[in-house]
Amino acid sequence: MEPVVYSEITCAADCVSAAYSILSRRRGHVLKDLPKPGTPFYEVHAYLPAIESFGFETDLRVHTHGQAFCITFFDHWNIVPGDPLDKSIILKTLEPAPIPHLAREFMVKTRKRKGLTEDITINKYFDAGMLQALGEELEQFF
Repeated sequence: MEPVVYSEITCAADCVSAAYSILSRRRGHVLKDLPKPGTPFYEVHAYLPAIESFGFETDLRVHTHGQAFCITFFDHWNIVPGDPLDKSIILKTLEPAPIPHLAREFMVKTRKRKGLTEDITINKYFDAGMLQALGEELEQFF
């Protein structure tokens, strides 16, 4: 699971496309955009993964030349795409992982930060008798 923030971006009408492009680069999802009545501004409402929100406001201001600002706060939790136990995924250093590999990347980086190995085996958590019993139960279904 990963935290997701709700972001409300207020910007000039000609900056809406820049806000959209920044959000798409950061795995953001636009909910709606609408003009603010009586003003020349637009509001863009979006969800953004919290890990992608670091530096978001700075990036937004740089690309809109200071004509946009945002309010961001926690909204909900989302399931991270991908399988964290898929050992066939090879992560490259200093390259962003493709979206289907994010769960594996998060798990590997967290385990490295905690000083643990990348491999997760169930042998640590079950004794031999329990593994055999689980295997026999599984054979009944297949």
